[in-house]
Amino acid sequence: MIFIINYIRNMIAIIAGCEPERPLLFSYYVTHRCNLNCRYCSDGSGEKFSNDKVEELKTDDAKNLISIMSHSSDTLDITGGEPLLRSDLAELLAHAKKSGMRTVLNTKGIGLEKRPDVIKNSDVIVISIDSLDAGRLSELTGGAHSHLNTLEYLVNNRSKIKSSIIISSVATPSNLSDISEILDYVEQHDLSFHISPEIVGTKANPELMNNPEYEKLIDEILRRKRRGEGILGVRKYLHAIRDFSDGPCNPLLMPVIRPDGALYYPCLERKRADVNLLESGDYFKAMEEARNLGGPLPDCKGECHIFCHMGLSLFQRHPLDAIRESKYWRT
Repeated sequence: MIFIINYIRNMIAIIAGCEPERPLLFSYYVTHRCNLNCRYCSDGSGEKFSNDKVEELKTDDAKNLISIMSHSSDTLDITGGEPLLRSDLAELLAHAKKSGMRTVLNTKGIGLEKRPDVIKNSDVIVISIDSLDAGRLSELTGGAHSHLNTLEYLVNNRSKIKSSIIISSVATPSNLSDISEILDYVEQHDLSFHISPEIVGTKANPELMNNPEYEKLIDEILRRKRRGEGILGVRKYLHAIRDFSDGPCNPLLMPVIRPDGALYYPCLERKRADVNLLESGDYFKAMEEARNLGGPLPDCKGECHIFCHMGLSLFQRHPLDAIRESKYWRT
């Protein structure tokens, strides 16, 4: 219900010519640790998340943080780093659900099949897969490819698993044909899918721009979306990442929280984390403090052509398309 209320209030703000500021969801980076070394991993400044050694909250503090977030939004995206590296992940997810939040787990999935309590407490599992070929996947992720085993487990046990399953892929200049194969897999197994282009810093990899193979791939994704397959992302987003056109970015729709509880303002890519949400005790109070320290929102152009930024902003601005999208996130 909070999601719907915030969405409506944001639409009223947009119609009035104001910035939409009500959070649709929180993205909580429970850790920056990772057991892979993905080529495209970037925190917005060109560094890998694992290079940013931020202290993680202990379990009780993390649960208190989640409780604070639950008063301002009823959807929680848990990500990293690799969130599965936290031994208390199931406990954090369970607490979020107990607090009335819908839980989204973003993961590479290595070993997820051995953690049934994590699966049980994840309303949506977004598993990152960039190739279905084990060798190619190892090249792209710089490590083990056993998350293909996890994907197989999730697909083969869908009758027992209540979670929605979404495959997330990052399009790089070297894996475009791999993603075409993933699309066929998604259709075959009736899964949902979303895509983001590789970002270098905050801009798309220049090798994707005016790349006929990449444009053909996005055209195919658009065709499948029109056909009714489970492609996430409103059509305006898919067109924007095809041509890398300017689009809106409303970062406050998805506040990002660092492993230590600090609130990034206005977004992770800007790197300001002056205010700790756990210490403030209230999201809107923390945001006011962050705005006083960080100043007004920047006017970004031609940046962050990714699902969680531009995709979410266009989702907010196109309510009819957003209604059609919602079915893919239901269990």
